[in-house]
Amino acid sequence: MIAYRESRFIPAAHNGDAESEQSERNYSYNAYHNNKDRNPALMHGDAAAAFGSGGLFGALAPYFLWTGVQELKDKAPLLGSDPRIMFLPRVAAFAATVYLQRLLKHYDIRDVADIKVGWGSISLLIPPGRDGDTYNKIRSQFWEDAKTVGIDLGDVATVPTKMRADNWPGVAAVFQKLVGQLPVPKVLV
Repeated sequence: MIAYRESRFIPAAHNGDAESEQSERNYSYNAYHNNKDRNPALMHGDAAAAFGSGGLFGALAPYFLWTGVQELKDKAPLLGSDPRIMFLPRVAAFAATVYLQRLLKHYDIRDVADIKVGWGSISLLIPPGRDGDTYNKIRSQFWEDAKTVGIDLGDVATVPTKMRADNWPGVAAVFQKLVGQLPVPKVLV
């Protein structure tokens, strides 16, 4: 459902209309410059700052490239990548899986709609955000999207009632299973 709302299932989705595009680029710029001193260096930091958001799950480029730093520090797998790597579905799935695990581990996720709320802003998962109009709007959109796509979120055979990440194998293992190895950039001589 997140990929439907964020990209309409288009792997190379990149921002949106001109107004949201500039807004997303501002968010990306701020995300990079407000966090670069406390995170490992990004090889393509300036490109990430200017990129905005995109891919299947609508990630802001700097946060996407920093996926896994909480566990792996300067060994996180995407630190040397160009932000356009988020257009590869398997890499987008990796980042989404890591983010989902962090949401489940660190926040009060009460149902599947709360995952979408946290996807947009974790501040909406705690008061006063959880009590506000934006929280309720995102939840409503999530349920509407499920109907549009034809997913029965009440089907307990496929949608767990209690979501947990207790058996998390770690960022490195998830990367290996979902992505394998990143392509090695060709060096022209």
